[in-house]
Amino acid sequence: MLIENAGVVKSGWEWAEDNELTLTVNVVSTFLLAFLLLPKLREIAIKFNTRPNLTIVTSETHFLVDFNEKTAPEGIFNHMNKKSNVNMGQRYATSKLMEVYIVREMAARRPADTYPVTVNMVNPGLCKSELAREGSMRIKILKFLLARSTEAGSRTLVHAAGAGPETHGEYLDMYKMTPPATVVRSPEGQKAQKRLWDELMDQLDKIEPGISGNL
Repeated sequence: MLIENAGVVKSGWEWAEDNELTLTVNVVSTFLLAFLLLPKLREIAIKFNTRPNLTIVTSETHFLVDFNEKTAPEGIFNHMNKKSNVNMGQRYATSKLMEVYIVREMAARRPADTYPVTVNMVNPGLCKSELAREGSMRIKILKFLLARSTEAGSRTLVHAAGAGPETHGEYLDMYKMTPPATVVRSPEGQKAQKRLWDELMDQLDKIEPGISGNL
């Protein structure tokens, strides 16, 4: 099992590597690690006659944004990296929406019946953690009032990491497969998904040449 749970919530704009920090951590680095380790997961599948899981921890906040950046003529990442274009109040949710798109595109390109690794995503809900330590006061108040325990949230991660191939490319919420936001499933969402995929693969290949072929 590989569970990718690293993420940040920022209230202010900050640069890291080649992107705004939220994009670097929540999107680029998340899938850089995934693509670096996919060959090992496939090797394990063959060697031990098992089916490993790659689980991306996303968020129900992806329902709250429309991804207006998807049609930016200068490119999605270029547009989102301009400080003047950033709405940091939506940036975390948008980064989680981007994760949903990428997982679904991975599964579309490598269907479960032809691929030895289950790639899925899970929403653990708002949990008590250090995720919002650099976030806005509004987020901190919501966490104080509404967050479930870290242990309760962790059970959803364990469930997703042990789920079967029927969850390949699926969004899991409260221990069951749930349709993602309409902005993901719509025809416009499908176009955005493919455009985002192409841009992310370009980013990953610049970091580690040829890594996009690891899928």
